[in-house]
Amino acid sequence: MTCATATPATAVAARVAAEAGRPLDACVGSADGSVLMLRHAFAAAQGTMGEGGALRIGLLTAGGGTLYQRTALGRIAQPWCAGAFNVVLPDCPGEFRSPALALLGLAIDARHLQGHDVRLEQLHRAASALHGDPVIASVMGALWHCAEAHAGSAAFFEHGVDLVLKRLAGLPVASPPTRRALSPAHVKRVQELIDAHLGDDLGVARMAQEVGQEASGFSRGFRLATGMTPYAYLTWRRMEAAKPMLLAGRSVTEVALAMGYANPGKFAAAFRRVTGQPPSRWAGNARGELAGHV
Repeated sequence: MTCATATPATAVAARVAAEAGRPLDACVGSADGSVLMLRHAFAAAQGTMGEGGALRIGLLTAGGGTLYQRTALGRIAQPWCAGAFNVVLPDCPGEFRSPALALLGLAIDARHLQGHDVRLEQLHRAASALHGDPVIASVMGALWHCAEAHAGSAAFFEHGVDLVLKRLAGLPVASPPTRRALSPAHVKRVQELIDAHLGDDLGVARMAQEVGQEASGFSRGFRLATGMTPYAYLTWRRMEAAKPMLLAGRSVTEVALAMGYANPGKFAAAFRRVTGQPPSRWAGNARGELAGHV
């Protein structure tokens, strides 16, 4: 499979564009139209959903608020915050009410799923709640950048899609939302604090203080609201900020110090947990992919 500019001529792209009510901000897709990636800012909306034959994964990149969704799999009423994603199964109709948000989306035609070792029933847990997974977020980001630059081989793209599907199939049973979940306003304040202090020694106690809570209750509330622990979110944001620095040729030691790690080895271990590769190898592979298509 190769990545090519997607047009509304493909069924998946046409349906998403129709639901958006205007042309998509940006989209790329496979030559046969079976896989589509998109970036789009959606207005607040409500209506029916799940009436297409494609698996959809939407990673929130901006905006957010409470998502209400009801399908045969159950009901979702959760704050949707940056870094969390929603999964909609093919031919699983229901109703939704969504805030204004910007998404990085991946849509896969149900027939294309037959080429992967994941069954739809294995994705029921993923579609029953909002989730946060730094690996899925990183892989979707890499797929988008490579596809947009026409820098990813067919094998690279298929491997990324397969990894996303397997991670989705392995998600744990989600904890039901409770009244202890952090409010969207509090989550936003904590996320802004984290982004402003990526290189500092920022602990959970300081994050909890930002919203006037004690540390243990804050950690539970943050995870219920976002699907990630505060430390996991901090680590993910640090690794995302480290990537352009590595691509610019800065040493692992320099990047580690900039991201608040006194020990480059600990930074490298964290980077590998998030991306699946050591920082030097990741940077080399990323440069190689881009150089090979210049």
